[in-house]
Amino acid sequence: MSPVVSPPSTTGSARQVVSNYLPALTGVRAIAAFLVYLHHSNTLEAGQGITGFLHDVLLELHVGVPFFFVLSGFLITLRYYGTQRWNARWWKNYMRNRMARIYPMFFLLTTLTFAVEFLHKGLGVLSTWLVNITFLRGFFDDYKYTGVMQGWTLPVEECFYLFAPIAFAILHRRPRLLWVLPLGLIGFGCLLVAVLAPLHFHGLFGNFKFMILYTFFGRAIEFFTGIQLAIWYRRGLLRPKRGLLTLAGTVALLALIVLMILVRGPHTYGLVSPMSIFVNNVILPLGVALWYAGLLTENTWLRTLLSTRLFQLLGKSSYVFYLIHMGLLQYLINRYITTSIPVQFVLLNLLAIGLYYSIEQPLNKIFRAPSNK
Repeated sequence: MSPVVSPPSTTGSARQVVSNYLPALTGVRAIAAFLVYLHHSNTLEAGQGITGFLHDVLLELHVGVPFFFVLSGFLITLRYYGTQRWNARWWKNYMRNRMARIYPMFFLLTTLTFAVEFLHKGLGVLSTWLVNITFLRGFFDDYKYTGVMQGWTLPVEECFYLFAPIAFAILHRRPRLLWVLPLGLIGFGCLLVAVLAPLHFHGLFGNFKFMILYTFFGRAIEFFTGIQLAIWYRRGLLRPKRGLLTLAGTVALLALIVLMILVRGPHTYGLVSPMSIFVNNVILPLGVALWYAGLLTENTWLRTLLSTRLFQLLGKSSYVFYLIHMGLLQYLINRYITTSIPVQFVLLNLLAIGLYYSIEQPLNKIFRAPSNK
């Protein structure tokens, strides 16, 4: 069965690569955001039986974050691999486009959050606001959950954006280093912890768990899994298997979620025990990549669903949804409108769609490099 979306030609122009739009992967962004929402809004009680099991499953739906990281690695590679240039203009346009995508909405919501905190705490919040809007929070354990709490992932993304062109240049000359690079980054992260943790400076690379879970160095394998998938896709090495890739990826992801429940030991949920962290950071990205490979190449009902207008809309507004599903706006909905999780879910999506069209999309167009508008 031939795929609907043909892999971009490696001999084509950079513009040809950029113009390839993969609808199913836009729909995936909504799925990833909704998984994180379910993780954070879990109201089921722990215990035995089906309810207890579902409670445990929902707690492990933090796996939406690896979905985002693998997807970022894939899309940035698909768009920019082979186009990087070592001149100021290319870097300026590249970083301008990356910042235009994530920064304006993050800045506005973060500033709004700290403006409310200012009313209660005064000028003491100014330094924390600065650490947030400069993305420096991504290096300090003490600040990781400040401001827009779930925004801790954005410094991780931004570090990948900075490193990606360097990685592409290295891989262009030494493609066999693809899996050496993330291991080297993890090793460098360990070195930073060894050197900086003893300083006890606001948790600056304060411990190995923080580095592994909350920094680009610890999450590098997820991004490089996406890079590998994109390189295979560009070369036409991914082949449809009559829906078997999608099925195998789905089964693998479900099995890995259950595995994290089984190996977490006495802890509340995964990402606490070393084995669960290993499953999340190393094995899970492989399952995500397998699932993405199926979505890229196979005509399945799932790809059709994720490519519908509804999921395109939800996918495009998913970044705003991710930023508002916890925090000030969600608190206001919970306090003054409804405490019902399903109703809040609908209202947050409607609000995200409205903010996407009224603020995020217009600002994105304004700040993008002129040649890419």
